[in-house]
Amino acid sequence: MATRQISNEQLKSHIETLGNAGNLNATPGSRPWAIAVRLEMQSVLNDITFNARQLKAWRDLMKKQAGYRQLVNERGKAFKTYAQFCKAKPPFGLGCVPSELDQVIQELELSIARGQEIETPPPKYPGKPEGYFQRFSKVVNACPDNQPINTVKIAKILKVSQSTANIWRKRWLDLGWIEPLAIKKRGYYQITDRGIKILKEWLETESSYNKNSSLWLTIPRHNPQKVADKLIESLNSEQLREIVQIISTSL
Repeated sequence: MATRQISNEQLKSHIETLGNAGNLNATPGSRPWAIAVRLEMQSVLNDITFNARQLKAWRDLMKKQAGYRQLVNERGKAFKTYAQFCKAKPPFGLGCVPSELDQVIQELELSIARGQEIETPPPKYPGKPEGYFQRFSKVVNACPDNQPINTVKIAKILKVSQSTANIWRKRWLDLGWIEPLAIKKRGYYQITDRGIKILKEWLETESSYNKNSSLWLTIPRHNPQKVADKLIESLNSEQLREIVQIISTSL
């Protein structure tokens, strides 16, 4: 009976730590927080486009908050040390010794310092890329001094639910447009230089983007005249010339 009881407890621990995604907004050092941070670290390690700053931030947080003590190994026992957590094979740990993880971060930081660019494939966006840039641009514009942001603030800026805001937060984090803040608590992030650069490049190359207009155009229903007026107001002179040329050649 005793052996059976231990097996049940181990199974329960496995389900609790491996069967959910945790919560980055939970109290730092808690089990939900530790589960979420472990998933973030594993995701970065498995990604061919490493993000040194992101990985370093998660590593420092996991060590500082001793979150590994909330996680269990393949035997269902909690990790006693950070080294044990690192050495444990995924999905329980990271599958490498701490020194190897430190070396990966150091090499990436060194290559960046030398101005060497890491070749990365073009980012893949579920859905239309414009949606990513439009929403991210709203957040950037709402934080002129790069103030810390979290899911609640993103939801307020985009005027969406927190669950939807969390989806965008996760996507931007995966793309390296935002990074976690170690000095803040409860899931705070800051916009990265990479995010600013990519957004700037998109704004410069997006031919249909008008800096003097809003990112979204509100079209009045059941009123063709107002629809036409709205479209004309949203277009610049160059875009109007293109439309006239297209119409002329098609006649």
